[in-house]
Amino acid sequence: MENLEVMVVDDQPSVCKEIASFLKERCNVHAFKSGKDALAYLEKNHVDFIVLDYYMPEMTGFQVLLTIRENKATRDTPVVFLTTEVSERMEYEMKQRGANDYLCKPVDSAKLQECIRKHTSKA
Repeated sequence: MENLEVMVVDDQPSVCKEIASFLKERCNVHAFKSGKDALAYLEKNHVDFIVLDYYMPEMTGFQVLLTIRENKATRDTPVVFLTTEVSERMEYEMKQRGANDYLCKPVDSAKLQECIRKHTSKA
């Protein structure tokens, strides 16, 4: 899991800081508080893994994910949703729309690292 470029997108700065603190020794973490800012970064930069908040103002996580999947350069980048609620219907929708997985908030460090290993070839 060394030297991975990980993007975290969450409108709550505390969540971004928490995830960055979990990963800072093994990954380069790029944190954004909006989907719009994250997509602008992805236009010029590569990341290996994306942690994406499901509920955000302006652009939802699904809207961001659809844009990521439509772009040839990012369509295969693993994306994991962060959410506070999970139902069978929501889990199905996440997978149908192209999410690789999901994690519940508050984020568990071990589960996050396991998820990154599972979905990246650089693990």
